[in-house]
Amino acid sequence: MLQGGVNTVLRILKRTAMAVSTIFIIISISFLFVRFMPGDPLIHLVGEEEYYFLIDHAPEVLEEISEKYGLDDPLYIQYANYLQSVVTMDFGESYINHRSVVENVISASKRTLMLSIPTLILGGLFGCVTGVLAGIRPGGIFDKISTPIALILNTMPANCLALLLLIMFAYRMGIFPINGMVSAGVTGAARALNILWHMVLPISVLILSRTVSNYMLMKSAVSQVRHEEYILTAVSKGLPSRIVLFRHILRNAMLPYITSVCMQMGSLLSGAMVVEVVFGWKGMGMLFHDAVQSRDFPTAQLCFLISAIMVVGSALLSDIVNTLLDPRIKEAAEYE
Repeated sequence: MLQGGVNTVLRILKRTAMAVSTIFIIISISFLFVRFMPGDPLIHLVGEEEYYFLIDHAPEVLEEISEKYGLDDPLYIQYANYLQSVVTMDFGESYINHRSVVENVISASKRTLMLSIPTLILGGLFGCVTGVLAGIRPGGIFDKISTPIALILNTMPANCLALLLLIMFAYRMGIFPINGMVSAGVTGAARALNILWHMVLPISVLILSRTVSNYMLMKSAVSQVRHEEYILTAVSKGLPSRIVLFRHILRNAMLPYITSVCMQMGSLLSGAMVVEVVFGWKGMGMLFHDAVQSRDFPTAQLCFLISAIMVVGSALLSDIVNTLLDPRIKEAAEYE
C-alpha cells in the first residue's frame, strides 16, 4: 500500500514535469508565432496614413519607434527579452491603445469569466442530469426526444448557433441587443441589469453547446456502465434501483465525466472566442482576435500564452484527478 502511494506521487510529479516542459515549448512557439505573422506592426502603431507619410518624409521617426519597441533587434535578443517578460509578467504596452498589456488582459479575462464560469457550472450540471436520464433508460421517451436534438446541436458550430439566435431574438424580434456588453449612458444598478440583459444570448449559446457535449458523454458512460457484470449482480441481488444508480452506476460513470469537466476548465479564457466576436463581447477572445488583426505582438503573445497554459494545466489536473479517483490507476501504481 505504501509503495503504491509513493508510485502515485511519482506519477503525479512526472506528469507535472511534463506539463512544465510543454509550457516552455509553448512559450517558444508563441514567440515565433507572432513574429512570423504577415504585415508590419508599425502600421498599427502609427496608423496607416501616418505610416506611409513617414516613409516618404521622415523615415527616421519610424526607425526610432521600431527601436523603442525592439522590433529591429536580432531574433535571439527579442527571444531573451520575451523570456524575461514572461518571468516578470511585464509585456509592455499594447500597440493598439498603449495601455499595459497585462491590465488589458486582466480586464478582458474578467469579462470572459462572466460567461465561462456559469457555462462550466450549468453546462456540467445540465449535461450530467440529462445524460443520466437518457442513459439509464435507452430507447425511452426522453432518450428518443433528446438524443436527435443533441446530435443536431452537437454538429452545429457555435458561430452558426450564435448567428441563428442573434437573427431570431435580436434582429427579428428585438428582445435582446444585437451587439456589445452594455448600453450607452446606463449607470448604477441599472448598468448591472443591462449587462445581464446583454449576456443572455452569448451565455445561452455557450451553455447549450457545453450541455449538449456533456450530455453525449454522460449518456455514453452510463449506457456502458449499466451493462457491466457488477451492475447485473447488484440488480440480481434485489438492490433497489436508486441504490444501484447512485452507488454503482453513477460512481463509475462519473470518472470519465469528471475528467472531461476538468479538461473543459482549460477553455475558460479561450473557449468563448467565436461567440465573443459574434456578439461583440469584449473578453479574451475578442482581445486576441483584435491583437492578431492589428499585429499587436505583446497582447497576442500573452493571450496565446495564457490560453495554452490553461489547457496544459487542465490536462494536468485531469491526470491528477484520474490518478487519485480511478481505482484501476491506483492498483497499477501499487504494482509498479
